[in-house]
Amino acid sequence: MSSLAVAVPRAAPSTQRHAARALIRDRWALVAVTFLTVVILAAVLAPLLVPDTVNNPDFRARLKPPLTADHLLGTDQLGRDVFDRMLLGARVSLTVGFVAVFLSAVIGVPIGMLAGYFGGWLDLVLMRLADVQLSFPFILLALTINAIIGLGLQNIIITLVIVGWVEYARIARGEILVTREREFVQAATLVGCSHARILARHLFPNIVTPLIVIGTLQVARFIIAEASISFLGFGVQPPTPAWGSMVSEGLDYIFAAWWLITFPGLALALVALAVNATGDWLRDTLDPRLKR
Repeated sequence: MSSLAVAVPRAAPSTQRHAARALIRDRWALVAVTFLTVVILAAVLAPLLVPDTVNNPDFRARLKPPLTADHLLGTDQLGRDVFDRMLLGARVSLTVGFVAVFLSAVIGVPIGMLAGYFGGWLDLVLMRLADVQLSFPFILLALTINAIIGLGLQNIIITLVIVGWVEYARIARGEILVTREREFVQAATLVGCSHARILARHLFPNIVTPLIVIGTLQVARFIIAEASISFLGFGVQPPTPAWGSMVSEGLDYIFAAWWLITFPGLALALVALAVNATGDWLRDTLDPRLKR
């Protein structure tokens, strides 16, 4: 068993140092990671930074432009501070993005690993199920499921998990089909390791890298999906702020109060770009095939 342990590929001890150096050299990735860190911290600390009265109307302060007293990004049609509501909206978007991606991976990765490892009828059934789901447009399927199970933050996450597990299953299956033929897996089989041990100890660690990259990129996709669902009125319901619903509410005032849709829309675009740039950096750093 000692020789088998040596045969299993392990991450180089300098991986973290290499990633840090690569991040410092890549200015765009450094800016993206820094921006994401600031947004995440702001979202986490939002309950401490935002007053309890953030959702209370104040008609005397309605539609104040940005950079006015006490209102950095102006106020909306009900006199509520746009900046404070965007901080709370960041909590919704990031919660949906990260939690839905995590749960999608928890469901999709085991399914893909089992399909790729055992093959046969199990692989056929699971992958045909995935193909059927992929035949429907992503946002249309998400809206349909959300309309059936109901509105709210929890149901949005459930909807995106139902839609999103397929991508993890297909990626995990493809990686397992390649990795299961390698020598260290065959050696583990010959010495009598159980299927569960081979999957958990020898196969899963070798497919983590592409799954991390896919997960990072999918966070941006889910954030945009949540905003789209909220924009159409199927997401988080008022008065809880969400970036998508804030844009939707501001459409009626697009000419009188441009800031109502500009700042939430800009936040969505910047966060999505930052997440995608972070995913590209992770791909370039973690994938040994891209290292020179």
